[in-house]
Amino acid sequence: MPPKVKIQRSGLRQLLNSSMLAAYLLRTAEEIKTVAEATAPTGVGQYKSSFSTEARRRMGSAKDRTGAVVINDSPHARFVEYGGQHTPARHILVRAATSARVP
Repeated sequence: MPPKVKIQRSGLRQLLNSSMLAAYLLRTAEEIKTVAEATAPTGVGQYKSSFSTEARRRMGSAKDRTGAVVINDSPHARFVEYGGQHTPARHILVRAATSARVP
């Protein structure tokens, strides 16, 4: 018979907000940013140079965990990522996030 495991919510909450996890998530976000910058189109103004990463607290549906995000604050980032009336979607961030190698 397999051993029984009881997870304490307080311990899990502590893990999900640990500095160790935050550092790992930020490193992963940096990897995604690097891939996004390498695959970003160069003919659309400042898009390629507008990527940044940041660690965040209070993420998740219950706002109870740490996380990290990759941001592109270029004025036309939405149109590069999702497309527009005359612009095809390029999905740069989606592709970078799905291609990042996470050990």
